[in-house]
Amino acid sequence: MSCWCDDRTEFLDGRKNPLEWRPRDGVLSIVKPDAEARTICRYADQRLCLMSNSTGTPPGGIDAEVVVRRGPLPEADVAEGEFEGKLLFTDQFPSSVQAAARKGKAAGLISDCVAPPWLTSCPPVRQQADAPDLVMWTTLAASRDQEPLFGFNLSGRQGRRLRDLIQRAEEPVVLHAVVDAELHEGSSDFVHATLPGSDLADEEIWVLGHLSEPGAEDNASGCCLSAELARVLSALTRSGTLRPLRRTIRFMHAVEVSGFLPYLHAHRERLPKIVAGFCLDSVGQDMAVRGGQMTLFRSPEQNASFVDGLVETLLDAVAKEPASRFCEDNYAAFPWKVAPFWGNDAFISDGYFDIPTPQISAWPDRFYHSSEDTPDRMSASTLGRTGATVGAYLYLLATAGAADARRLARLAAQDWKGRICQAVSDALNAEPEEQSGANLVSLIKHMGLQGNDAVLQAGRFARGDQQLAADLKRLGDDVVTFARRESQQAAGLFGIAAPPDCEEPSTAELGPDAKLIARRLRWNPLPDAELSESARARLAELAGDGDTRLELGRIWRWINGRRTVADIYRRLRHGGEIPVETIAEYLRLMAREGAITITEDSAEYNPCG
Repeated sequence: MSCWCDDRTEFLDGRKNPLEWRPRDGVLSIVKPDAEARTICRYADQRLCLMSNSTGTPPGGIDAEVVVRRGPLPEADVAEGEFEGKLLFTDQFPSSVQAAARKGKAAGLISDCVAPPWLTSCPPVRQQADAPDLVMWTTLAASRDQEPLFGFNLSGRQGRRLRDLIQRAEEPVVLHAVVDAELHEGSSDFVHATLPGSDLADEEIWVLGHLSEPGAEDNASGCCLSAELARVLSALTRSGTLRPLRRTIRFMHAVEVSGFLPYLHAHRERLPKIVAGFCLDSVGQDMAVRGGQMTLFRSPEQNASFVDGLVETLLDAVAKEPASRFCEDNYAAFPWKVAPFWGNDAFISDGYFDIPTPQISAWPDRFYHSSEDTPDRMSASTLGRTGATVGAYLYLLATAGAADARRLARLAAQDWKGRICQAVSDALNAEPEEQSGANLVSLIKHMGLQGNDAVLQAGRFARGDQQLAADLKRLGDDVVTFARRESQQAAGLFGIAAPPDCEEPSTAELGPDAKLIARRLRWNPLPDAELSESARARLAELAGDGDTRLELGRIWRWINGRRTVADIYRRLRHGGEIPVETIAEYLRLMAREGAITITEDSAEYNPCG
């Protein structure tokens, strides 16, 4: 299957895929001073030296003086035409300065940055000294309304030599740049294959691995492991070693995030049949060489899932196995940890798609997105242990029934009770100025509701089983009761007034609107510019102003097609309560704007319905 990369075709909330890039050659050379004339880099030797989506120069290339700018370079700080005819040499990530370069009419960009800006929120931030000859993979915008721009990436060593030359040269340094590349209307491949299920073949488990990134670890490892899992599971079920799959497993490869969106757009009506997924991103690195540890990125706060507890259990079991089961190095370690939801191809965990999808990635990685992300820095042990984890996950979910759903729900309950206890421990060990008993009490009750969500979600493996539904409700209620009890104890530890030890208001007590259920028709909310004038005005009135202003945007992510208004109200109480009546009116406004649908007078949610 192919999807258009034409910067025109719209899908899923108006998104467009950028133009396709076709590079052929690129060379950057010093021509002045004459005594320093030499080639700095060439595409034929190091393909990452040419910034992805670079446009071509005139035949024969251009000669241009170099102008150096250090530090962030906002577009507003650049005068129109300031760099006209010159090459802008920056120490920033190219995508963060491309707007300034275009406004200044730079002939091209040169960057010796080795770390993208998003690493500041996910340290360590790679320094040039960490890998002096590393060339970073970077991309420029690829839309038809952008001014043409090309760029070259330099290693830290190459950049330092060029900077030294510019500083000591008695005349302007002039470079010769040749780029043979073009952006054009093309396509992007979406590759998928299935292992068919049997009695529940219309239900699916998805495995997502993204293409179009140039590294062995990120993300050839995810795609290769995906293919190997398909081969092994097929062989084991065909031979009778494992009983047949009940659900279909679909293995999917595409450009990260954007490449999956056209398929999702075309198959939106199928989403309720996709019971779970798994995102394989960077799963084979040799941690003794590259650093890091395997990281399980948990489900989003607004769509808690049983998958977190399951994958943690599998990772723990696999990590305890002797290294000799996976490789010849008896000392090969497999450290792992958990982290909050990241997104990436696991974006389908969002309530709009409602496909619980854990992501595992080794992080940090010394050679992330660079010329030094090569196969020799991979680990058979890491790939083997990851394969065992994911293979067990896929097979269990593809064959699961009511008994398995109960086990998954118990793992979810255990997971969330553990998180609640950890939250108390963290609060008690925090610095005094960071401690807040009131916030902890609220957080614990909130986590109890999330744990209840995670438990109930396991009901999707035996739809229509009323006994299972009753069992999951009891188990979910137990997590909520546990949280309420822990919140009482936390209040005592901090010497604050304990919340009333009573049940939350019932749905009936919250009023007739409390039973409404909304389903999103969009992934993201409508931008203000697309709302009607009357809707914007009413939302402003509902939000209020000053210290009492309500953040109505918080409501959106909690809509997953299953929660009632009462459910959303209870989950929003942590972080700022929004009245039931306000939530209901917000939903009705969004329904009139065509962003959601509302089911009136709905029955209580049945996890196995």
